[in-house]
Amino acid sequence: MSDTDNSDEVVTAEAGQPAANTGSSKVELRVINPNHHVFREGEVGDMAFIVRTGTIEVYKMTDTGELILGTVGKGGMFGEMALIDNQPRMASARAKDEDVELMVITRQMLEKKLDGMDPFIKALVNIMTSHIRKLAKSLSDSNVSVS
Repeated sequence: MSDTDNSDEVVTAEAGQPAANTGSSKVELRVINPNHHVFREGEVGDMAFIVRTGTIEVYKMTDTGELILGTVGKGGMFGEMALIDNQPRMASARAKDEDVELMVITRQMLEKKLDGMDPFIKALVNIMTSHIRKLAKSLSDSNVSVS
């Protein structure tokens, strides 16, 4: 979200703790310690995240254990699919080997961005999200890693 306006304020909170309500628009930052989860597969997704520092590892559980789907580094976004299609988290995400600082993207923030979007583009985003979910399921069913 590089196009936030100047009225946004950055509020830092530890993982799992809400940011203080200051009455103004805010961008929440979270710090996730190594090997701690941001979210787990199957959970309801009400936030997406942008990595400011560190690396996030995204994985699915299979019959044979963890299947690493990929990693997300500085500037990358993850967790957005649950906001777009209102489906449960398709994978788990955790801090890899170091503290990770994340910018929190709420459902309201994303919806505000999508409200002004052309209906054709919105439909295209939903179709692509559906295809990605199907592909990820197919890969995990086959125990194929994409990283």
